[in-house]
Amino acid sequence: MIKRCIHAIFTLLLLNSCASIFNAKTTKVKVYAPKDSQIIFQNDTLNSGGDYIEINPLRSRDSLRFAVRNDTVTSEFAFKRKTSGIFYLNIPYTYGLGFLVDLTNQKRFTYRKTVNIKLDSLTNSYYVSEKKLVPFKPNDVFLYTSPLVAIDVFSQPMLTLGGEYFVTRDLSISAEAGIKYTERLRHSSDVELVKDRSHSFRVELKWYNLTSLTNNGNINEYLGLEARFLRHQFTDDINYSINTQDIFYERHEDYVVNKKVNVFNLKYGLNFPIGKRFYLDLYTGFGLRLKDFKNPNRFYDPSIHYNYEDDEHFIFWPRHDTLEENSGQTLFNFSLGFKFGIKL
Repeated sequence: MIKRCIHAIFTLLLLNSCASIFNAKTTKVKVYAPKDSQIIFQNDTLNSGGDYIEINPLRSRDSLRFAVRNDTVTSEFAFKRKTSGIFYLNIPYTYGLGFLVDLTNQKRFTYRKTVNIKLDSLTNSYYVSEKKLVPFKPNDVFLYTSPLVAIDVFSQPMLTLGGEYFVTRDLSISAEAGIKYTERLRHSSDVELVKDRSHSFRVELKWYNLTSLTNNGNINEYLGLEARFLRHQFTDDINYSINTQDIFYERHEDYVVNKKVNVFNLKYGLNFPIGKRFYLDLYTGFGLRLKDFKNPNRFYDPSIHYNYEDDEHFIFWPRHDTLEENSGQTLFNFSLGFKFGIKL
């Protein structure tokens, strides 16, 4: 019985060790070197045509080593191994148990994804450049949209269009507008007291490549300050009871909602090029969400009326979250999403 338990535990750990399962024995590293250079890696000589050369080192605790040479100079390089990001997936998915297996497996290691080698004509030697391979230029312009907003189940689905303008190669300003295109989710009222309309506006200031967490020359990283403003007007409804000493009755009420949400975020993002013109912008951030609801025609009074829906348990939101007692809230805000765009 004890042997079976030990075997079951070992099997469970082995099947839930993320790096051991998902990482291959080798990894890919793109080495960019000047034209007419040669890369010497594991006794192989690879000729550079001005583009990158892909090498496939074995994952190991040892450093990645290779040499770059031309007719007159040879330079050797060594890069320390890093821990693969997949290794840390053991925390949310296996409560850390997968670490026990991954710590004995060198598949938990990786190396930087890109290495940009340049030739210094003054010293006649090769060196590693940390500059981005596809840097932005002043007056560059991007057009983009945020696809997730079109299926936003927590708010009002909207179609968005934005633009980003680079003041300098590392500083940009962007603005995005959105407008509703479909009925409000969770719509239940059969009466329309006001026209259902909604719009949003976002402005953002970005500083690119202040630091590099990815060590990937193809990815431009940024820190951003974002302000987002949402305005929404619609009709909602509520069922409640009125109970006094003399009378008891149930009431169904339709009421107007004027919703204002202001969001202020500090963001970190990654700009991935897709070919020469398109890009994908992944971002996350945190900040403050200021919510304000007004119900100018509402008769319902939570201090004296009983809301039946208080007894209902909704997974993501309370049914009566648009009632005026929630006005003036300041909440913690967490953002996670992506944008897709094209460079003009």
